[in-house]
Amino acid sequence: MSAAALVLSALMFLTGCGASVAASDPGAESGPEASLPARDAGDLSGGEPAKAPRKPEPGKWYPHDFNSHCGLHSTEFAGRTWLVRTVRTDLPSPVEQGGQALGQNVLAGYIQLASPDVAVFASAELPPVELQPGETDSTCM
Repeated sequence: MSAAALVLSALMFLTGCGASVAASDPGAESGPEASLPARDAGDLSGGEPAKAPRKPEPGKWYPHDFNSHCGLHSTEFAGRTWLVRTVRTDLPSPVEQGGQALGQNVLAGYIQLASPDVAVFASAELPPVELQPGETDSTCM
């Protein structure tokens, strides 16, 4: 089983894999046909992880490296901690296939602020993942 399949299986198990309230349009590449280029994981080349600005523009996609060392549980975005809420298997990923998004410790993709309390992470390796603000007691971020 590939690493991407393991990550997807774990996410679906942890989140109950249900559809939820639809996220906003993809933003900078607007509309349902949005196409974002696949990204390579930064840790493959020893680079710094991609992070969005502290005050992102709602609906705009930003390159983001989701720390996957302890699984996809939470990430920092827009000055807040975001927890995985659900995997949107009912939506196609706006990220083109290709690249090496899954690295040793990160999953490369894009993140957007869909609403004040919903962020969406998209990658070539997974369906879109919805996140909600929250706190985590995990020391692994």
